[in-house]
Amino acid sequence: MCEEIKIGKISVPVSKEIYKEYYKMKRRERYLEEDIKVGSSVVDQETSKVTYKPSKEDSIERLMDKGRDFQNEESLEDLVVEKAMFLILQEAIKELNRQEQKLINDLFYKEMAIREVAKKEDISHVAVMKRRDKILDKLRKFF
Repeated sequence: MCEEIKIGKISVPVSKEIYKEYYKMKRRERYLEEDIKVGSSVVDQETSKVTYKPSKEDSIERLMDKGRDFQNEESLEDLVVEKAMFLILQEAIKELNRQEQKLINDLFYKEMAIREVAKKEDISHVAVMKRRDKILDKLRKFF
């Protein structure tokens, strides 16, 4: 033990690894509590122009003051959940093989009818429905 961490009024001897991790954690805590919430001014040394750099954290009140409207039927939480589900879906689709991706694209993005896809692929519409159901089962596993 070669380092000490001060906890309250007591100094506790710890290893270098623990000391390093403790201060990384403390720095992160300070970042989240202070740095991210406070805007700052940046001065361009060449032109002496001062620009305000807003905080990285934002509030609904400030966004509403700037004209953003969150008062519709969908809550902010619903929008976040919807976006997260969309991102999961995109990643899940990447896991499908080319043929499966093509079928999903035709049915759901191009909005083709099952019979149209069947005719295009020169297979029965029942086969298309079975493939679709199999692919959807694969995608459900991601959720």
